[in-house]
Amino acid sequence: MNERNHFSAAVLAGGKSTRMGADKAALEFRGMTLAAYQAQKFKALGIDDLMLSGCRQEIPGARFVPDALPVRGPLGGIHACLGAAEHDAVLFLSVDVPLVPVETLRALLDAHTGGITLLSVDGAPQPLIGVYDRSLRAAAEEILKSENTAVRRLFEKNPPHLVEYTGNPILMRNCNMPEDYEWLLGMVPYL
Repeated sequence: MNERNHFSAAVLAGGKSTRMGADKAALEFRGMTLAAYQAQKFKALGIDDLMLSGCRQEIPGARFVPDALPVRGPLGGIHACLGAAEHDAVLFLSVDVPLVPVETLRALLDAHTGGITLLSVDGAPQPLIGVYDRSLRAAAEEILKSENTAVRRLFEKNPPHLVEYTGNPILMRNCNMPEDYEWLLGMVPYL
């Protein structure tokens, strides 16, 4: 079992939220913003180095990390946080999947032995729910300087270890549009 205090963690919240029509990271959920809700999961795991990519919210114990190469998509946030991390591996979690259980994140940390460890849902790797080694920063930067900055390009030379999600599939639902947010708020009493 990996020691939690040997990991950094980052909430990825740098999208434009065009489908939502409002900043997803700032949406309220269970008495706090979605960004703060995700950050509290890292605290529950015992991770002490918390970063926010793409949102400047004041969250106790978390620090904002700006993209070194702006407007390059999620890989830009991953790259910046890998460079700012205090530890050799970083657990990343997208702001728009608020129902991902802490136990699922714990399983990723426990399974990580180096490189990239990603959550897989129905056989599909989830690039924004996983652990990345800080040593991948140079490879990420090389990709960011190209036209195709998809996170998945990082996997070409660094195949990820996949951890299959076996929990309730409803907990993997993204919150990208107003109707997703309405559904999420309606589910609060049942979750």
